[in-house]
Amino acid sequence: MIVRRGTEADREAALQVWRAALGARGSRPPATRVARVTEKLAQELLVVADDGAVVGMALGEDDRDVERQVHVSMVFVAPDRWRTGVGSALLEGLADEAWGQGMRRLSVWTGVANAAARALYDTCGLLPTGRTSEQAGAEIVEYAGELEAPVRDVAVFSDGIRLGQFLKLAELAETGAQAKELLSGGGVQVNGELESRRGRQLVEGDLVGARDQAVRVHLPR
Repeated sequence: MIVRRGTEADREAALQVWRAALGARGSRPPATRVARVTEKLAQELLVVADDGAVVGMALGEDDRDVERQVHVSMVFVAPDRWRTGVGSALLEGLADEAWGQGMRRLSVWTGVANAAARALYDTCGLLPTGRTSEQAGAEIVEYAGELEAPVRDVAVFSDGIRLGQFLKLAELAETGAQAKELLSGGGVQVNGELESRRGRQLVEGDLVGARDQAVRVHLPR
C-alpha cells in the first residue's frame, strides 16, 4: 500500500472511490456536487494505491479562517477496503504533506451520525472542538489536532553515535559550533525530553527533535 500525491491520471479513479463510498452509505450525489468534486480533484489530491489500483482518496485545503491550519475537505475509501488502515494512512499522509507546507494544525468536519468517520478521527488523535454546524439538513461536528513533524530515519553505519555528531549527520546543524549552540539554547529533544549534552550516546530507535524536525536513529546491522 503506497500513499502518494495524486496526478491527473488518478482523477477518474478517485471519483470512482468517492462514488462507491457514498453508494455504500445509500447516497447518490447530484450532478452539481459531482461537478464540484471533479473541480476540487484538480487541487492537492492524495491517493492510496495498492497493486496500482487507487483504493482511497483525500483532499486538504488551506483553512481560510485559521492561520497555518489545513482543512481536510474529504477522505473516502473504497468500501471493500474499509477498516484496513487506508483511512488512517490517508490522514497521516495529508498531515505530513501539510507539515511540509508550513501547516501546524489539521481540522475536519463530519456528520454526527457518521460513527465510522468519527472512530477514524479518534484513532488518529483528532478531538472534537465543540464546534457544530448543519449541512444538507444533518448536524456536523468539527475534529482537529496539532500536527507533529514527520519522522525520518537516519542510518548510522557504526556501533553508535553521540548526539552532537548526529545533529550534523542528520543535517540539523552544519558545524559542531552550531550543534553546541542548538543544544545550549534548549533546542534539542531526545525521546521527548530536553537534552543539552553533546556527548550523549544515542542508540537504535532514539528520536531526536530539533528545528521543527523529528529524526530517528537507525543502526543497520
